[in-house]
Amino acid sequence: MSRRAAVVAALVTSLTAAAASPLGAQGRSGAPATAGAERVIEGRVVRPGRDAPIPVRDVWVVLHRVGADAAGPVDSVRTRADGGYRFRYRASGDTSAVYFVSNYRGGVAYFTSPLRQSVVRGDAAELLVYDTTSAPVRITVRGRHIIVPALDSAGGDRRTVVEVYELSNDSSVTRVARGRDGATFEALLPEGVDSVTGGQGDVSPAAVRVVDGRVQVTAPLAPGLKQLSFFYELPLGAMPIAYPLDLEVPVLEVLIEDPNGTATGGGLADVGPTQLEGRTFRRFLASNAPAGAVVRVSSPGAGAGSSRTLRLMLVVTAVGAAMLLGLGMTFMRKGPAALARRREEDPESLALAIAALDANFERIASPTEAQRAEHYVARAQLKGRLSAVLAKRDGLG
Repeated sequence: MSRRAAVVAALVTSLTAAAASPLGAQGRSGAPATAGAERVIEGRVVRPGRDAPIPVRDVWVVLHRVGADAAGPVDSVRTRADGGYRFRYRASGDTSAVYFVSNYRGGVAYFTSPLRQSVVRGDAAELLVYDTTSAPVRITVRGRHIIVPALDSAGGDRRTVVEVYELSNDSSVTRVARGRDGATFEALLPEGVDSVTGGQGDVSPAAVRVVDGRVQVTAPLAPGLKQLSFFYELPLGAMPIAYPLDLEVPVLEVLIEDPNGTATGGGLADVGPTQLEGRTFRRFLASNAPAGAVVRVSSPGAGAGSSRTLRLMLVVTAVGAAMLLGLGMTFMRKGPAALARRREEDPESLALAIAALDANFERIASPTEAQRAEHYVARAQLKGRLSAVLAKRDGLG
């Protein structure tokens, strides 16, 4: 079966690199093109079929360019009867810019992997799209990760907690919410949490909410592995925090920066400390934590941190690596390609995230000032990360 194209939900997160596979040798030819060189992309748009992919004819596909200098659409064409498309164009501007092809289907954006070669054909240019459904397609939790940073030395009466989920849609359709009040995924929150703020992942912060003590996702969830993250604040007196598990969790991980912190229940075991961004966390891990179990997390120490925001962002930036460690070989054996795609310092993933963020914003007919501000800040953060990664890669930082 040909390699599946990278899939990005229509409401893509503003604080993460979208999932995108590193460039491989299959389905591509030629060397990376220099500015001004002619380039060719030939591929197909298909959807899953019982025995073979089904061509998607007469739909628009768009060629995008994303670089540190500028980003935007380059050209668009309609697919032929066999689902095929062809772009002939010239590379321009920043030589590190990447190109990719997108298509919207059922309100969800689908993208190829970033394309750097002068000639791209076959699997690398194939775009796999899905039908959508509001039926209750099962979304499986593959991993759940609870991160408790140390308290800030500046004091305050609240503590911040970060949660990260790995969600899997194992069907062949993209699940969308049914109606304004519908959700594509939900899970129980600890008592006292009445609001959350979305963070890194494959789900836009705008698509994460709290209803009756449960976190809900309203964004479409396409087939494959997706990351959801959010954070919230609890009173200092809330310790220990009780987490009733309403869903079975194959991999449950708790990271506590406080050296005196503990986590019990659900089969959790202390597996020793781990380092994140030069900071030490106690790490507790459980396999197949059962639904109905109650996990209790305690962090009595005061810590010696700087501002709460800085601490939180450092943890969220690094948690992707810890999460992959938590998933371990169990899921590496089942889906190494899906897990290997997630790289915080992958410029192509960052470029794809910027383009998806822009595409999502452009689809808002009348954005509010808050939405404009959120888009501006999110894009600036992503572009700053992209510039830093490119400078580091080129030996300039």
